[in-house]
Amino acid sequence: MINNSFLKIHRRHIISILIVGMVISMTSPPVQALGDKYAGEFLKIGMGVREMSLGGASLAMPQSTAAVYWNPATLADARSISGEFMHTEEFAGVLNLDYISLVLPGSGEWSYGLSFFRSGVDGIPDTRSALIDENGNGELDPGERLDFGKIGTFGASENALFFAMGRQFKPALNVGGTVKALYKNLGTTAAFGIGFDLAVQYRVLENLWLGAIVRDATTTFLYYPDGDNELIVPSIQLGTAYQIAPNFMPVVLRPFVGMDILLEGETNQADWNPGFISSGFRLGMELQIKEHILLRLGRDNLGSALLGLGLNTILGSIDYSLAMGGSYTELGQSHRIGLTLHFDELGRFMREYL
Repeated sequence: MINNSFLKIHRRHIISILIVGMVISMTSPPVQALGDKYAGEFLKIGMGVREMSLGGASLAMPQSTAAVYWNPATLADARSISGEFMHTEEFAGVLNLDYISLVLPGSGEWSYGLSFFRSGVDGIPDTRSALIDENGNGELDPGERLDFGKIGTFGASENALFFAMGRQFKPALNVGGTVKALYKNLGTTAAFGIGFDLAVQYRVLENLWLGAIVRDATTTFLYYPDGDNELIVPSIQLGTAYQIAPNFMPVVLRPFVGMDILLEGETNQADWNPGFISSGFRLGMELQIKEHILLRLGRDNLGSALLGLGLNTILGSIDYSLAMGGSYTELGQSHRIGLTLHFDELGRFMREYL
């Protein structure tokens, strides 16, 4: 257990870091008013099958390969070189998400993570050159038709490359940050941007963790060649995780609670919105049976329900998640699958048995 004087000292550290992040993210109403509500929407979907099946509530205790996105401060606890690949077919396969991540425990104070995320819709029909426009007005009028041989396809994608660092700042307190490069394209139109996230993880008790991250802390700008730029305003995510491990049963129970604080004035999907601030709550529950089987339930910030299953081995894990309810009721369920490998253990296994 952590004594009271220890808690008092380190509460001051975590409170100071959070206040700095909040001041940065809540600079002034004019900045908030300039923000584009959906400019960074693809980043809010989340990454990592385990974390998504928990509704994104596991901010205080994400898996190391998902920490690059959810909370880079927790990279400080990474113990092995690990990688994860995730593929998701969202809304009955209309939208594809792919995520690949690599975590490198540092030989010094810092540990590192590198991830790439892509959200895309491919094979969109392009009929712009297919119209047989007899009167030249650019519209499909009665008697006119499309030349199906000239119908092509194009794609729309949103991409993010993350580089994250995390270290132990004080006992029970980890800090971290992420630099992310963004690229969006729609056909021949593209946009580029760069952003920064700041995060902390604090271990209050032996089995209780708190986490926080300020996303786009300095405001992220997306630049288009035609000058029609977008802003992603700062947002804050908070989370807590608790672990219950009864001595009389071979199970571990982990409840999670999280909250998103957005400064975009979004009200349609908000659980709570005082003024220009809107909030969404996240809930998750993970039941680990012995060392190998994990059952998960979640509720994300949009009110959707999630189910998940994980199978752990010494070499890594396979995770599956099903998203349903909420927006998925009308748009179709989403299936998510991920593979995590611990390369250190994989190397030992191959040297011993191959």
